[in-house]
Amino acid sequence: MLLSALTLIIGYKFIFSTVAINFDNTSKSDFSVLSYNTRVFNVYDHLNEGNHSSEKMLDWVQKDNSDIKCFQEFYNFDKSKTFNSTKKIKNDGKYYAYVQPRLVSKKQEFGLAIFSKFPIIKKGRIEFSEASNNDAIFADVVIDKKDTIRIINIHLQSMSIDENSLTNTDEWKSNAKSLGKSLKKGFIARAKQLGAVEKYVLESPHRVVLCGDLNDTPYSYTYFRLLQTLRSTFEHAGNGFGFSYNGKLFFLRIDNQFHSNDLFPSSYETIRSVKYSDHFPIKGFYRFEE
Repeated sequence: MLLSALTLIIGYKFIFSTVAINFDNTSKSDFSVLSYNTRVFNVYDHLNEGNHSSEKMLDWVQKDNSDIKCFQEFYNFDKSKTFNSTKKIKNDGKYYAYVQPRLVSKKQEFGLAIFSKFPIIKKGRIEFSEASNNDAIFADVVIDKKDTIRIINIHLQSMSIDENSLTNTDEWKSNAKSLGKSLKKGFIARAKQLGAVEKYVLESPHRVVLCGDLNDTPYSYTYFRLLQTLRSTFEHAGNGFGFSYNGKLFFLRIDNQFHSNDLFPSSYETIRSVKYSDHFPIKGFYRFEE
């Protein structure tokens, strides 16, 4: 009995990060934030199969009515009728855009993006200390001409692990050593990247909503370090498990939204009906006063 009680005491905080139960969600909100890893809109042929249609994904993204949209693995090519993503999502001037490519190849842009119905008064890239394909950006948006919110969009270091090697027991055993090295490399890289992001949270003159692809679980150092300065929107306004990965490791929630203590989430959802990417979109609704 004592051992069971001790186990529950030690692990109680992981219960809240695993499953959310909130009955007091309200439709009242001042703004909404969509976060979506779009997997470069499936521009490559091997991604654009079956239901993973680039056209359908871009159509959904364009029609989504969120006030603020944050994208990881964003792809834009102005000369393409299909992939002129920035123009499509701006939707004839309904959204302001901040697109920050991490890589530009033959005028094709790969990186992060923030779109906002509200004016963007300040924006910038959050520089990571080491060369990486990952990135973070921020944009200060003025909501209804009175309240300014800092939106931080992050895409942290991937573990670079083939999910097939984790679902195949024999392969997992034979690759255990390399798997351990990949995990260690990812843990260290994300900790450093998070240090750069924290500065923009702590020094922000405005309330913050941070969202994106953490590439880490709700039991990780990354997740709990963010909880030292921000609150989890999933934990305070979501329901269920909120699994956000659309793949063989379906039980992962690696996409998240966090917010300042003086912002109040009205509701939070993982949009599992949208299956065009290997991530599901997540959406949070926020209000300024409780």
